[in-house]
Amino acid sequence: MKYSYEITPRPVELGGGWRLRLLEGSEEMGGGVFPIDQEQAAPHKGMDWWNSLQETERAWWLERTVERGAVGTAAEAYLSYLLAEAHADAEATAYEWLDSRDDGARV
Repeated sequence: MKYSYEITPRPVELGGGWRLRLLEGSEEMGGGVFPIDQEQAAPHKGMDWWNSLQETERAWWLERTVERGAVGTAAEAYLSYLLAEAHADAEATAYEWLDSRDDGARV
């Protein structure tokens, strides 16, 4: 059997972040949602994060922000960071699931 996963964006009105689908062939076997923690997204936390970055890191996050079609501001860069964290959590969960499959066949 072939195992895979799919990570897709969630609508902002549902909390944003990502939806994970764990697939066996074409059948969904589980998954989860990985929203952005709204408490973590508080503006003061974003500024603390921004102020802790070096210039090269700030530039890198601003580029990610523009790539996703947002305005290149510190607040939007922080949102890009939170989205990246949520995506990494979803992907880590997917890899744990894939690693737990007996035959390990992956797509």
